[in-house]
Amino acid sequence: VVGLASAAACAPSTPETGVTPAGDPRVGLRAGQYNAAEAVSNLRVAAKVRPPAGFDSSTSSDLAFKGNYAIQGNYNGILIWDISNPNAPQLVSSTVCPASQNDVSVFNNLLFVSTEGFNGRVDCGTQGVQDSVSAERHRGVRIFDISDIRSPKLIKNVHTCRGSHTHTVHEDPYDRQNIYVYVSGSFVVRSPNELAGCERRIDQPNTSLMRIEVIKVPLANPAA
Repeated sequence: VVGLASAAACAPSTPETGVTPAGDPRVGLRAGQYNAAEAVSNLRVAAKVRPPAGFDSSTSSDLAFKGNYAIQGNYNGILIWDISNPNAPQLVSSTVCPASQNDVSVFNNLLFVSTEGFNGRVDCGTQGVQDSVSAERHRGVRIFDISDIRSPKLIKNVHTCRGSHTHTVHEDPYDRQNIYVYVSGSFVVRSPNELAGCERRIDQPNTSLMRIEVIKVPLANPAA
C-alpha cells in the first residue's frame, strides 16, 4: 500500500491543472481490504500474506529488516516474517503489544518500537489504561531484545512527554559504546503528574511541545 501510494504521489500531471492524464490505470481502482484492484508499474508482486488473527483488523505501520527477516509494526503489536523465500513469506513470531504507532527500527539484536497513544501499557496488556494519569501507561520507545528472533523480549520502556510517533536510530562513529534514538512525538503532552518534567504550555522555555528527545542506549546494557 505504501509503494502504491508513493507512486500515486509521483504521477505525471499537467502543471496548470494538476489533473492526471486520461488513461492512467490507477483511476477507478476497486477498493477493498484484501481484494483491492491494483495498478503496478516497474514492480512485480512476489507474494501476499494476510496478518494473523488479532492483527488483521489493526493498522500496520512500519517495516524493519534483520537478515532474512522482515519486522512489521502493527497497532496491535509486532509481526516477524521469514522472507528467505520472498515468494512464500512465513510468520515466525507475533508479539501482542498494543499502541500507536508501533513504528520499528533494528540495530543488531535490539528492536526499537515507538508508542504514542493513550492505550499503550508498560506490560503490553490489551486492556488499555482507563485513568487520565496512570503509572501503567507507556508513551515513548520500547526496547526489545531479539537475540532469539522468534521470541522478542521487552527489556525497557523509555517514557517521553509526547510519546513517540516515530524515531530514528543513529550510530555515532566516534562513540561505539552507545547508540542514540531520536524521538519525534506529535501527540498530546502528558500530565507532569504522570511523567515529571512534562510541560504543556507553549509559552514556557521548557515546553514539551517544541522538543526532540534523544535516548542514549548503552550497548553493553541496553536496559540502562
